[in-house]
Amino acid sequence: MTQPDTDGPASTTVVFFRAGVEVARTEVAGHVLELDLPKSIELRRAGSGAVHLIESPDPLYECCGQLPLPWVDRYGPHLSTLEVPPPFPFNGSDVATMWRARNRLVSKRRPPTSGEAEWSRLRVLVGDRVDWSALEAAVVTAGALLNAWPTRPAPAVTWLPVDRAGGRVLVGMTERAARSHRMPGAAPRTPAVTARRTSVPRDRTLHALTAVAALLGERILAVPVLAAEPDLRDRLAGLFRRVASRSDPDRPVADPPPSAWPSPMSGAYSTCVRALATVRDLGPGNQSAPLSELWELYEVWTAQTVLGAIESVLGPGGVTSGSRIGRWTDGSALIELHYQARIPASGSVEILGEKYSAAVGDLIPDLLLVRRDGGVNNALVLDAKKRSSEMASDDLTANASKYLWGIRRSDSPGTVPVLACAVMLAPLGGPAAGMAHGLADVYAAHPAAGIGPALVPELFKLLRSASGPHTGNAWHGPWA
Repeated sequence: MTQPDTDGPASTTVVFFRAGVEVARTEVAGHVLELDLPKSIELRRAGSGAVHLIESPDPLYECCGQLPLPWVDRYGPHLSTLEVPPPFPFNGSDVATMWRARNRLVSKRRPPTSGEAEWSRLRVLVGDRVDWSALEAAVVTAGALLNAWPTRPAPAVTWLPVDRAGGRVLVGMTERAARSHRMPGAAPRTPAVTARRTSVPRDRTLHALTAVAALLGERILAVPVLAAEPDLRDRLAGLFRRVASRSDPDRPVADPPPSAWPSPMSGAYSTCVRALATVRDLGPGNQSAPLSELWELYEVWTAQTVLGAIESVLGPGGVTSGSRIGRWTDGSALIELHYQARIPASGSVEILGEKYSAAVGDLIPDLLLVRRDGGVNNALVLDAKKRSSEMASDDLTANASKYLWGIRRSDSPGTVPVLACAVMLAPLGGPAAGMAHGLADVYAAHPAAGIGPALVPELFKLLRSASGPHTGNAWHGPWA
């Protein structure tokens, strides 16, 4: 691989800051390439060769996990990692637990893999130990890039008959060529062909894409669990090697800034970097999670954990559809669990035969659990709230009230509340509503301890109530 012509330092220090405090640091013996970062993180390249990663000051957007650092030196591309610790009350093991839960939920919600046997085998082989979507996205973008590679016009000289249009005539070059072929003493004559200035398409190239594609190809070849599918493994590695080879510049020039990269190449670069962060978890050893915003991991973990708790009582939830991640029979009733269903302010969404609307603005609860029996729906919301301490009473009031007040039945929008309860799930728990008719509570949910066994029985007890919340019947169940 042709090495980029960089004037940077022999080594680069990468530092991660949270609330102005350094929480992670590493040093690589070369030039760090572009990083694929959550939007909440700002990258600053210091003149001393350091790369500073500044986390958003908003605690909601705290990040954690393993950040892949692709870098190059005179010997070729390399990959290092920066371990960014999670904030209290989580640790690295909790992050890995949440990441695996995320992979299980993503895998459950994905449709079959286009009917291609090789992808089906790989998905079964990989299981929930890797974010399948990251690896597949890298394959898709790499294939699309190879099929429609971006080009740029490059100057060229073409010789055309004098009577044919096309390009700008290069008089000097034409005359020199004519003189060099003229016989001594021959009379001047019009040349049969003329030199024309034209342009031809040349493939765009990027050192950075060459580096990460080559690294991903090598990593796929080294994955132990893929040894059972050598043909598929070699085809996958070959795909990224072709991208690396075609993107390799023939001269050691510096890459343009990322804002000037063609979008297909920029997309392929990002997906390859993300895949590098997940493919490492295919092998044996301790798993970790790619750098992610913690709130998103926590939301998905709570959804997957609640789903698992319900399945332990009612059995498998069946095939997903849209926002629905589980459906069960409960005697004569049907129960559905929806993940991030959008309740619109304009229009409605139908769940189990009932249409719901939002009174003010669109609402997207993390989980909506609905039970329909005898033509009557009972519903409740569960919402994950990443907090570093017990959830405060005013925090519960604001978050529970927006669902209790905002979600309405479309055929009776004046009826409030529609929900049986609004349950907040927080790492360290929190208070209950001041009154039983407040229909709100906080339940402790932490990856190290899980969610207490009383949660699902209490939810079912409420949903199975014959009268339902629309008659004013409140839930008095204690939280364990």
